[in-house]
Amino acid sequence: MDGHAVPEGGVLDPSGFYSTPWALSDRLFLVAYTYGDKTTVPNGYGLYVVDVLGNKELVLRDPAISCFAPIPLRPRPRPPILPDVTDPEVDEATCSVSLAAMGCDGIAPERVRYLRLSEPIGWPYDNQNGGQRYGEDHQFGGPGAEWKNLINWTPIRILGDVPIERDGSAHFRVPADTAVYFQLLDENRMELRRMRSFISFQPGERRACVGCHESRAAAPVHSLGPATLALAGPSSTPLPAPWGQQPVSFLRDIQPVLDRHCVECHSGLKPAAGLDFFAGLTSHDPKVPGYGYNRAFETMLEHDLIARSKARAQDASITPPLAYGSHRSKLIACLTDKNHAGKVALSADERLRLVMWIDANAPYHDRFVNKRAERLAYDLAADRELSRDLQEIHSRRCGPCHATAEVSRLDWIDPRDARRSLLVTAPLSRSSGGSGKCSPVVYRNTADPDYQAVLKLLEQAVGRAWSQPRRDLASLQPAAR
Repeated sequence: MDGHAVPEGGVLDPSGFYSTPWALSDRLFLVAYTYGDKTTVPNGYGLYVVDVLGNKELVLRDPAISCFAPIPLRPRPRPPILPDVTDPEVDEATCSVSLAAMGCDGIAPERVRYLRLSEPIGWPYDNQNGGQRYGEDHQFGGPGAEWKNLINWTPIRILGDVPIERDGSAHFRVPADTAVYFQLLDENRMELRRMRSFISFQPGERRACVGCHESRAAAPVHSLGPATLALAGPSSTPLPAPWGQQPVSFLRDIQPVLDRHCVECHSGLKPAAGLDFFAGLTSHDPKVPGYGYNRAFETMLEHDLIARSKARAQDASITPPLAYGSHRSKLIACLTDKNHAGKVALSADERLRLVMWIDANAPYHDRFVNKRAERLAYDLAADRELSRDLQEIHSRRCGPCHATAEVSRLDWIDPRDARRSLLVTAPLSRSSGGSGKCSPVVYRNTADPDYQAVLKLLEQAVGRAWSQPRRDLASLQPAAR
């Protein structure tokens, strides 16, 4: 804590918690205090007078709720009435930062080059759909429960990145009446530090701050003025994410990058390093349609390939720099390791997609759960009848080499195009457009009756999945199919 001790030095209290002190002198304070070892008892805090010798005298305790922030009542000058500086005719506010890196211990100021603006979309409520939440209302207790039940609280919309000048200043516009949190980025637009609360602005408002988590008890070392570089020109318009202003969706915005660069090696019966990045859907509970992700996303969670802030492990502490995000993620680090350097060549857009998605805390869905949908979703990944029909065919054609179940997996169905499913590409010869991974070849050409039967089953299932889409499939535009 900032400040200095009085000569008496204070007395160590063996129990309880203190909050919101108000100094009456350098030896006497009003304070909120609760006994015990918990800070969350609804009526735990009362108001006390305490001194540096350890004496406490109760002033007020409400039996119903806790009491905080005591202020002595005495005559004071009437506060000035500030003029209204908002403008209802505009839909944005203007912000200024004088030294973005202030308070970021361990991060060199010159390393901070961008500031990201992101929106944690609020939980919606209306009379038609009721209250909607991001996570399924489900208490799965099996393997992976820590990430199958809830991994994020809301969808994330990235509003954009604004440049930080060489003196550490920034000047930018932000949408009004929108929840916004900030992230400090390096020259590659990778996260250095994340704000875990949010702020909102009024139309036409002008707001300024010093930096990232500067102490309230310390005077700023830099202030905004005529010499501030960011104020020398107009306010910056945020650089958008590659997918635009819509909330990020794993299936729509990230999976295509994996399809182009990863799936060739990381899919099938023996994916490289045991990491499967195929696009097929998964199901965590057949009784809850759409309660699941896709195979690639589950692989990343199971193997800790992305460093994220866990939803149920958050507390009120200030997040230190580089606590998680793209700089800490194995998925980004592997792009330049000895196994992938020179083999995996992502474009600037593709790399930025991965980085921005991870730094948004790697959300999967771009929308909320609608429990009052007019039509129940069809969950392809939980269709037992489809699985049975596939196994009947594969028992005849694949049984000599494989256990029938292992080559009839529903997460080998590509939900965007049935013809790209591993169930039909792997056993089909290369000369007929397949991958030819099965040896000996199972289907010499696409005229094979069993190939046609499998493809028909897959096309019917994919068609039904699109006519009654799960929450994740709904994020894909028809053109992407």
